Amino acid sequence: MKYLLAIERANRERNRFCVVGYKFPSGNELAWVVWEEERLMMLWDPSLYADTRLKALTMARRNLKLGRDTVATENDINGSTYIVTVDWWISIADDCRKHGEQYEIEPFRIAPSKTSDPR
Repeated sequence: MKYLLAIERANRERNRFCVVGYKFPSGNELAWVVWEEERLMMLWDPSLYADTRLKALTMARRNLKLGRDTVATENDINGSTYIVTVDWWISIADDCRKHGEQYEIEPFRIAPSKTSDPR
């Protein structure tokens, strides 16, 4: 989450996240991460590789921003594989608040790279 905040230059403010996971009868698992301040829901895919796990939220397959990627009714989806209903988005966010893990990240500074040009 800190990596995402650094990439998005949102590290100077307090940010709240919620993570809720689901396991399906098929054995598939997935997790949604809700970034409260951005009203953004990201699909967090598992990975075997540490470097990919670090960057996973910046490379999420689904980023659903409330108001941008949501519509009022199922009919408004109109065949889209990306858009969801506002009710669906809110139901996942509510489920996260009730059953998920909450994270609050205080503002933090990013140390300059040791390999960066000091000019």
